[in-house]
Amino acid sequence: MGILNLTPDSFYDVNSSLNKTKLKDRLNSIIKSDIIDVGAESSRPGAVPVSENEEIERLNYFLDIGFKHKCLSIDSYKTPVIKYCLDNGFNMINDISGGGENFANIDLAKEYNVPICLMHMKGTPMNMQHNPQYDDLIDELISYFNERIEYCNKIDYNLNKLIIDPGIGFGKSKEDNYKIISNIRKFKKIGCKVLIGISRKSFLQLRNNKPKDRLSASIAMQSISVYHGADIIRTHDVDELIDCIDVISNLKK
Repeated sequence: MGILNLTPDSFYDVNSSLNKTKLKDRLNSIIKSDIIDVGAESSRPGAVPVSENEEIERLNYFLDIGFKHKCLSIDSYKTPVIKYCLDNGFNMINDISGGGENFANIDLAKEYNVPICLMHMKGTPMNMQHNPQYDDLIDELISYFNERIEYCNKIDYNLNKLIIDPGIGFGKSKEDNYKIISNIRKFKKIGCKVLIGISRKSFLQLRNNKPKDRLSASIAMQSISVYHGADIIRTHDVDELIDCIDVISNLKK
């Protein structure tokens, strides 16, 4: 899953001076992705929400270039924004809220017959990193996802289209993040595909380096995640990760 940010305040690829040339260049750099995940509101720690209208306005900037891809994912938790995108060529939902209020976004996935990725987040982007704590991290996450699977079964949503994301960096300590990666196979036992998003995040920081300096650390941990069973990796660095996955695939044979 290649990342396309349409935000002026992303933690990594800031697009405050975004223009169509830069947008097309970014798309060309992630064109080999199986999925392109388009987000128009930052979810970095401390990020302030934007209105539905502003989010849709940013998305229209992308839609206006007429880009086509086999799988376009909308990275949003707002039901009207998601519906707008599904009506305009998108065919996957990536929801950091784990399904929305009353699981309305799961209902949308059922209505449109599209895959949905449900992420776990403790709190909101504004406060999620304010000393997050768990009694038993892995058990709490598994319980969270089982609740959503129960709802999917209730509405007869095809679980083959359901993807779960433990939400690394979303209300998790550095130790929590590594614990999740070490326990990916436990999440696999739930029976759904597992998405891992760790690309250039702060828990990979070494010697106070910046996100732009974390390519090696990102590729290393993403590769380990694949080896532990992750089905989808959300990444800024598509070409580099494809090479790594190719090598890992040969090893596992």
